[in-house]
Amino acid sequence: MNKAFAPLLVSALILAFAAHAEDKPDAGAPVATGKDYVMLKVNGEDIKKSEVDDAWKEAGKYIFQGRDVPSLDSMGEPVKDKFLREMASERALYKEAQKEGIENSPDVQAEFEKLKRQAVIQELLKDKTKDAVTDDKLKASYDEHIKTAVAANGGRDEVHARHILVKTKEAADAIEKDLKAGKSFEKIAKEKSEDKATGAQGGDLGWFNPEKMVPEFTAGLMKLKKGEISAPVKTDFGWHIIQMEDSRSLPAPPFSDVKGALKQEVGNKAIGEYVNTVMKSVKITKLDPSGHETDIPSVVPEKKESAPAAKDDKDGSSD
Repeated sequence: MNKAFAPLLVSALILAFAAHAEDKPDAGAPVATGKDYVMLKVNGEDIKKSEVDDAWKEAGKYIFQGRDVPSLDSMGEPVKDKFLREMASERALYKEAQKEGIENSPDVQAEFEKLKRQAVIQELLKDKTKDAVTDDKLKASYDEHIKTAVAANGGRDEVHARHILVKTKEAADAIEKDLKAGKSFEKIAKEKSEDKATGAQGGDLGWFNPEKMVPEFTAGLMKLKKGEISAPVKTDFGWHIIQMEDSRSLPAPPFSDVKGALKQEVGNKAIGEYVNTVMKSVKITKLDPSGHETDIPSVVPEKKESAPAAKDDKDGSSD
């Protein structure tokens, strides 16, 4: 389908679903034979079923947002007829525009050139990166993601922890001293924690992915073994005393469930690498209104993250 007219058919699809949201698939729909045939005639112009199906799939991407687009054959007659009418109107409007000579106007020609450029670039990128999304490479990416996730949290996908939050280091030090003296973590949390929601539950945070917390909290938490209590940990929220209740590993999502997302991720990475390869030999010059020229980098250097310095301070935090 010509993407220049995509909004018309997308609107048709939205309207069709809005008007017939309760329609069930047509049980009497003809069984697809796989053979192409003329499905629509517009003032004598033939439109084949393959063209209709392509237009439906393209428009359906906007409605179903990555989910499988059901076949047009499976839809009720009102939805099908609405869509076919809009396809017919697209053809009729195009004929009218041709009669008026609009397709030869400078604005339309400029739009044609832009669409042509985009289509050519898309085809180039597809061709240059097609070998990057094989099943073997996607599986390798999947295995690497699992390995990285396990390494990041010490094999613990979820933890069960409690915390006590106070405003000052002095208050945290006093609580640490009380806990070492044998006072109840839960009782202190109920009495003194600034986090009233969890404080009422004895500081219980329930089960959660440690990577969802702020980095300082996660760093302090992941040092702990089951039953251990941390030294005061500072975050933007204040000072925390953390208790590790338990941890557990969750099964990784099946490859089939994440294959689509991996395909997009690996494909985008391959596109980025190819673009950088091309751009390394490109010279880019920026001009200001006076004509002064300045060269700018054609490829943005990747930032290399340095490993955080090890800390020996007793409280495991910084002021």
